[in-house]
Amino acid sequence: MKTRILLVIFGLISHFCVSAQYIDWSNSDPRYIGNGNEIPSKTYADQPYVIVCDDGSWLCILTTSSGIEHAYMNNIIATRSYDKGRTWTEPVNVEPPGVPQSSWAVPLKVPGGRIYVFYNYNKYGFEGIEGVMSSPFMYKYSDDNGKTWSEKRFEVPIRTTQIDRENYTHGKHQFFWSIDKPVVTDNAAYITFTKILRKDPKQPEFFKRSEGFILRSKNILYDNNPEKIEWVTLPEGDSGIWNPEFGKVQSEHNMVILNNGDLYVVYRTIDGSPAYSISSDDGKTFSKPKYMTYANGQRIGNPRACPKIFKTANRKYLFWFHNNFRKNSYNGRNPVWISGGIEERGDIIWSQPEIVLYDNDPAILGMSYPDFIEVDGRLWITETQKNAARVHEINTNIIEEMWNQGKVTDLTVDGLIMNSDEKMLSQKEINFPQIPDLASGGSFTMEFWMTANILKTGQQLFSTIGPEHKGMQVSLQKDNTIEIEISDGEIRETDLRQNRIFTSDQNTIAEKELHHVVFIIDGAAKIATIVVDGILSDGDVETRDYGWGRIYPYLGKLNDTNKCVLNKEFDGTIHLMKVYNRALKTSEAISNYNAGLKAN
Repeated sequence: MKTRILLVIFGLISHFCVSAQYIDWSNSDPRYIGNGNEIPSKTYADQPYVIVCDDGSWLCILTTSSGIEHAYMNNIIATRSYDKGRTWTEPVNVEPPGVPQSSWAVPLKVPGGRIYVFYNYNKYGFEGIEGVMSSPFMYKYSDDNGKTWSEKRFEVPIRTTQIDRENYTHGKHQFFWSIDKPVVTDNAAYITFTKILRKDPKQPEFFKRSEGFILRSKNILYDNNPEKIEWVTLPEGDSGIWNPEFGKVQSEHNMVILNNGDLYVVYRTIDGSPAYSISSDDGKTFSKPKYMTYANGQRIGNPRACPKIFKTANRKYLFWFHNNFRKNSYNGRNPVWISGGIEERGDIIWSQPEIVLYDNDPAILGMSYPDFIEVDGRLWITETQKNAARVHEINTNIIEEMWNQGKVTDLTVDGLIMNSDEKMLSQKEINFPQIPDLASGGSFTMEFWMTANILKTGQQLFSTIGPEHKGMQVSLQKDNTIEIEISDGEIRETDLRQNRIFTSDQNTIAEKELHHVVFIIDGAAKIATIVVDGILSDGDVETRDYGWGRIYPYLGKLNDTNKCVLNKEFDGTIHLMKVYNRALKTSEAISNYNAGLKAN
């Protein structure tokens, strides 16, 4: 389909700065957000969560409005798909639009097939954001796969805790919301949610503190009388799931049940990373939350955006996040990254991530509030950009490769267009292949093994740039980093250094050590990533929000003399050099590293 990308100046972050122009090109990449199938809504759409009904149809519940996010017109709607998300029926109202508004629906299917929808219901007429975050927590149900809904609504009692008593109503009213699709086990149903401290209604900042809690019901699994459903608020005591060391605002808690029966809760912080906590006593108590990390110990980055966890049918895990360390920022939600998790010794070990969805407009807020749908080994993700919700099928090969990171040592050959060994490279000049046109969505990967005897800032390793000033050059830079600069020979008024020069994280290169370096230039997503010695450069929470970079969208052909010249003055050795005419996945780069130089 034709993609028309509007690129605008995102002045607060030079990382995103591009000129306001249009570019047209055909983008069939399934990761591109515009290639998803839209779910019907009004002008606002949020939390498009899907239940696979007993008849095989999909039921999507979402919050919508003809206004903005916390408009008084908010209401809950339901729509169905009989073709796995390609088309959808005309929505029906679970709750009608208007006062009192209903918001933030989370659906639950119990073993008998009944479907419940839980949501905030502004029964007491609060205005603005207070209204959509206010009690009570209500629910309706459907016994016909979402075609019709109970006329009567029912209230879930939420135990009053310290954070409620500290708000300006002194606990008479509670403020909270849930983004968690409920979890069902053989013993109970669980809904994770976040309570909010509202100290002064006259203050513009709504979140003074937030903590996570869980609602548990056992008899909802078998009792069809909604008047008799019983609920317990967890954890026990007066405090929820939060760590005061991570700042006062800790929100959007969501949960899976580990294979050993423990409860595993993740949530967003304002410190640039998601956090998690575990309960080994069915929610009565929780461990002190920790920042989430990859298997290699690196801290995972995520702005003030929803991080979402999902458990697959094979008892493994997926994690949706945004891979940057922006603190207390609602921005930075584009692209979306996903990590694969394996349970080990009562915890989840997370792989290094892959880009799963992106929008070519870097100035948009981005995608959020996803749901995962798994049917017969296939996987789909829903998401919202607030003005539209979509569903996307995901390549499960990407998922499998992440689960196998560290175990696979296969050398990637798909797309390999150059493979030069140390003997060839000793000539200091080799033939270099044609690189796909980046402006038209082409991609390439530059991979090499190298040893530097001395780390000298600015020392060039090699270059393909000729008289037309097209090509790439790689050099060592300060703080023990390595850098690639790409150029199409065009001279532009705007300084686009940050969109054509990409540098690894600090201290990734050491003297007299063998290193494996992979520069992945993804011309479809317009994202450049760097993997050194099997580790993706993902930034630093203190000094570098982003480890990846955005490619200038009009950067085009890099072909000049089709020669690669190695710097004779470089005090070191390039042992092997490869070029691919596509963007390798992170997992492929790691696998090539794990194979080792001798395997090439």
